[in-house]
Amino acid sequence: MQSLPFEPISKALLFLHLAAAFVALGSCVHLLARFTYALRGAYFPQVKLHARILAISYTVVFVLGGLIYPTFRIRVRHDYLDAALPWATGLFEIKELGASIALIPAIGVWLLVRLIDFRASEHRPYIFACMIFAGAVLTVLVYNAWAGWYLGTLRSI
Repeated sequence: MQSLPFEPISKALLFLHLAAAFVALGSCVHLLARFTYALRGAYFPQVKLHARILAISYTVVFVLGGLIYPTFRIRVRHDYLDAALPWATGLFEIKELGASIALIPAIGVWLLVRLIDFRASEHRPYIFACMIFAGAVLTVLVYNAWAGWYLGTLRSI
């Protein structure tokens, strides 16, 4: 059987994918908490830090997922899920679509936060917009964490 790209290191990449996902989840939760305080008039300099961590960690999760995908596609999805559990393939497709869509607001929050003056009242709508974007990213991260865990219990790479 011929080896697929990155297949020999796919388990290590999967572990790094998991670790980066935890970092993205944590930074997104902290970012939302900081935005809540910012709407009340308090400012934490960590907002910019958490936004940058979210953008970087989400991008790392996305890239690592792309590197793992060929191995998953052949060894798990084609060989097992499509034949035995086609509904699980649907869960995975939703996971991947959500991950692709949420990449834009994950990076966009970081870009927007760099321009916001948190002490200026006229910038409050931008803080609220960042909260909506970060909330959408958090929703995708939570679903993807659950779906990745569940699909991994069915069969992993």
